[in-house]
Amino acid sequence: MIQKKFKGLIFKDNRGYLAEITPKMINRKFVYSILTNSKKNVIRGMHYNKKKEEEKLVYVLDGEILDVTVDLNKGKNFGKINYTKLKKNDILYIPKGFAHGYKCLGKSNTVLYLLTKKYSVDNSSGFIWNDQKFKIKWKIKRPILSNKDKNLEEYKIK
Repeated sequence: MIQKKFKGLIFKDNRGYLAEITPKMINRKFVYSILTNSKKNVIRGMHYNKKKEEEKLVYVLDGEILDVTVDLNKGKNFGKINYTKLKKNDILYIPKGFAHGYKCLGKSNTVLYLLTKKYSVDNSSGFIWNDQKFKIKWKIKRPILSNKDKNLEEYKIK
């Protein structure tokens, strides 16, 4: 399956609403979840699974993000960058072999990730947000970064 953006199914009634966050056409078993909250101008990423065996759903619970993926699979699409603006209740499916990151656009941004593999320090890697090989157009000069993301290096082609 290729990368795809979905809208979460929302069922409203007098009690509030129920949101379905796993689109029916994505028949995957998600075994690990991560919830983040970030302020405006935070960049999280670029992160990837070294073995290229992880699939991911990104669900925006609140706020707005610029989601960025880079295809790290060998072949003609290697290095292809995808930019997807996501807002509340938007869902993005990310297939195996992609690096992932996002820039927070809203004042407060809450994002839920569903993953097909549990987090493993040994299989987790990343590259610096402003890697010169990829030249991602973040449109920001001084993002807010975690210490881990500040210390990432450029991607090494294997």
